[in-house]
Amino acid sequence: MEPAPTPLAAPSLSAPPRASRGLDLWPLIIVALGAWVLRALAFFHRSGAMGYPMDYDEGVYFSAASLLLRGDLPYRDFIFVHPPGGLLLWAPGAALTLGLDAATAYGITRYLAAAVGALCVFLAGRVAWRAWGPLAGCVAALAYAAYPEAAIVERGTFLEPLLNVLCLGFANLWLTSGTHSRARRIGAGVLLGLAISVKLPGGLWLIAALLSRPGKESWRHALLPVLVAFATFAVVVGPLAALAPSEFVRDVITFQAARPPDGELDRWMRLHDIFHERRWGGVLLALVGLGTACVRAFRAAPEHRPAARFFACTFVLSGVLFLASRTYWNQYNAHLAASEAVLAGLGASVLHAFSTRWGRTASRAVAALLLAAAFVPGARHVYQSAQLQAPDVVALAKHIRADVPTDACLFSFEPGWALAAGRLPSGATPIVDGYATMLQDAMSSGDRFETTDEALSADEAQQALRIMLGSCRFVVLGWRGEWQLTPQSRPWFKQRFVRRFPAGDGGGVDLWEHR
Repeated sequence: MEPAPTPLAAPSLSAPPRASRGLDLWPLIIVALGAWVLRALAFFHRSGAMGYPMDYDEGVYFSAASLLLRGDLPYRDFIFVHPPGGLLLWAPGAALTLGLDAATAYGITRYLAAAVGALCVFLAGRVAWRAWGPLAGCVAALAYAAYPEAAIVERGTFLEPLLNVLCLGFANLWLTSGTHSRARRIGAGVLLGLAISVKLPGGLWLIAALLSRPGKESWRHALLPVLVAFATFAVVVGPLAALAPSEFVRDVITFQAARPPDGELDRWMRLHDIFHERRWGGVLLALVGLGTACVRAFRAAPEHRPAARFFACTFVLSGVLFLASRTYWNQYNAHLAASEAVLAGLGASVLHAFSTRWGRTASRAVAALLLAAAFVPGARHVYQSAQLQAPDVVALAKHIRADVPTDACLFSFEPGWALAAGRLPSGATPIVDGYATMLQDAMSSGDRFETTDEALSADEAQQALRIMLGSCRFVVLGWRGEWQLTPQSRPWFKQRFVRRFPAGDGGGVDLWEHR
């Protein structure tokens, strides 16, 4: 019996033969469909898709996309602190609000968001399969399918699902073996440009792409995709930025660079979130893959380097960005899923290559163990999160529909609370993102703030908030409103507004009416 090949030269690490590639779609399609079900489970409750809790950000993005279709433009008419690509890509879902109730439209769009997540699962598996073989592809798909942070944001209109599907689509085109056709390079550039127009950290994938294919010939072939990416970004962002250039720079550049710290500020806690034990199987496999990529940078043949180097660079650059950023919430890790899952596939192929020397039975057992390790730990948390419900928001939505006139001004500190009742931001100058609006007002004074709480408590932020509240008849306060109001502003608010819902001292999200 001949000795098994070393991991760096194992057949499972190389691309599968062309004859077998027609069969690679079905396992990945099955995993992707399972991932869609795992995400959509959150909507299979009595209250439907709108019974699942809505995050602040998804309410902002869907409301902003809906207003854009009605002629209210980001930067010019309301504050929006990201490039507009996400609004344009979620516009098909937002367009449903033109003919349907806004809550119904968003409920449908949540199912579409789950489909975007399923497509990410397929693309992650496909790029790993083509680079390192079937086991790597299946492990990568399963690791992404069960990535808790990714599954949660892929139940709503967040930016991360769009960013991931575009970046993984770009990777599939960029890392194709053989000579790249002109159409393929243009397609890669378009996807990358769209990714950057959704969220600026998409530019890290451009850096990783340039680092993954060394050599003068590769750099020459990279010129066209890079130029197309910049042109695509300019086409998407340029028209809206040109209508309000100073506001665009203020919202997208200055705000992100100078905003006070928020979220988890402890770097060690951020690092713990990045390598959290709730997905320990995928994390361990990804670390093996990352180590393999580092070894391959020096030892492997040039044709075996690009995919490993590409995803290693992307993962490291994204992790460094999250650690260095002034603001961090663990939902940002959803973007790490794209590179971490593919590295987990590489790690699995390496470990499986070692097992081939123990015989076929042991090798199959190891493969099954690797597949389970990639999926089971995270899947349990994904399933548990699908059981979450927001009955207080559902009850509030019913009350607003029954007792608040449709033509009455309604301001909600969480845009998702109003969206659940079928309401979009209204007024001559709609407030889509009250949190960012208050921070902008505070920062306009030129002061620097150590914390977000300090910025929200600034006189400039509170005065603008009072003007905003005074212009509306109804206000949905909730915990966020209590947080954004200072101890001095709360008495002012309660002197001018009376609580209408829920009755008595009931907890949960509450509705107030101007006296």
